[in-house]
Amino acid sequence: MTAARRAIILVNACTLTFMATLDGSIVNIALPEISKALGAGIESVQWVVSSYLIAISATLLVWGRLADLHGRRRFFAAGLAIFTLGSLLSGLAANLPMLVLSRVLQALGASIAMALVQGIVTSIYPPGERGKALGFIGAVVSVGSLLGPSLGGFLVHFAGWRSIFFINVPIGILGVALTFAVMPESPSEKGDFDWPGALLFGSLISLFFVWLLAWQEGRSPAALTIAAPLLTLALAAAFVLVERRRKHPLVDASLFRESVFTLGIAAGWFSYVAMFAYIFLMPFYLQAVRGLSALEAGLLLSIYPIVTAVLAPLFGTLSDRHGYLRFTVGGLATSALGLLLVSTLGTSSPLPLIGCYVAILGLGGAAFQSPNNSSIMGAVPRNRLGVAGSLNSFFRNLGMVSGTTIAVALFTFRTKVDLGSYAPGGLDPAIFMKGFGFVAVSSACLALAGSAINLLRLRSGPARKAG
Repeated sequence: MTAARRAIILVNACTLTFMATLDGSIVNIALPEISKALGAGIESVQWVVSSYLIAISATLLVWGRLADLHGRRRFFAAGLAIFTLGSLLSGLAANLPMLVLSRVLQALGASIAMALVQGIVTSIYPPGERGKALGFIGAVVSVGSLLGPSLGGFLVHFAGWRSIFFINVPIGILGVALTFAVMPESPSEKGDFDWPGALLFGSLISLFFVWLLAWQEGRSPAALTIAAPLLTLALAAAFVLVERRRKHPLVDASLFRESVFTLGIAAGWFSYVAMFAYIFLMPFYLQAVRGLSALEAGLLLSIYPIVTAVLAPLFGTLSDRHGYLRFTVGGLATSALGLLLVSTLGTSSPLPLIGCYVAILGLGGAAFQSPNNSSIMGAVPRNRLGVAGSLNSFFRNLGMVSGTTIAVALFTFRTKVDLGSYAPGGLDPAIFMKGFGFVAVSSACLALAGSAINLLRLRSGPARKAG
């Protein structure tokens, strides 16, 4: 395959990844307008965001296995088409139920992209170029997170809330055409699909996330608080039993026998838990304690994705040349340092100093993510790239949700105050800073734990430079 063809495939993969990431954040800023236009309360309209998250998480593992069985190109093209159709229907929605259902459809397409993009990139790039290519994927994720609120605000202001969905349609159509034109089909693996396992997994993840989001928002009844976790555990036990009896299970347990893969997944989970605990609380600090506007806080926080977007491809290239281990260990250690520095912030810390701390966090994220993803994908057989990418994306998504939940739990534990009870202007800075510092230090400890997990990969010897 020529370098130009690989580049086109990478750009196409990055485009769907960008749109999927963008649509996870672009909708938030439009919720007040959507609420007004569709006559729905703000609590109900939150499902426009929550349904997207739940649908992605519940289906991530499905696409990797199906793509390994039937070919990654056709599933990637299908993902683009489904995402595009969901975007069109979301823009045309006449009421809230239709919009939520359209967002679920959109999420199904997005989950295919998240599940397959790493496998596609790994399959077309040799080991010496893989880290750089995956670095571009990481950069695109950061840029999508960065542009979501600002681009959403621009579109809503000048073209209305429906435009944030319509903008995906022409891009998606072009992406489908490019996929069939330039992307080679992957070899199909023999075997069958584990439908019982897929249904059990989707059910337990959906139940768990619905309960988790309701608990986090303080809307979980006492009976549900007890019953939902117990039912989730029962479904999880049933899933394990079913998987053990299947000849071709949904989750290929043999992948976890490779320490580079397993430890990389674990380190990635710790990384996302630590960073999303920080990401959840930092806007409260900047706006409620420091008095910044939403725009000013957004610009300050955008330093993180900008630094990551610029440096992720560079660290990916360096890991191709020198191996991943020093970057995965050093990256999470740098993130831990940044979080410890954040924990020292006070009610009058200079804004340039805050910006420097955020930049350190961006540096740590850039140094860790691309080399870690390259090591994970390079440690599995080529006919398991779809499943491996799905698992990596699933634990990343789980880390994001876990980080937010852990931040709320730690804050409440330290301050004895429910963060959700704060009204605008009603935040006690002294109490908040006590909880904020505790969460930041705890997050630093989680990042250090992830760094220590990477050191265990020393036992893998030659696998330090994953091929």
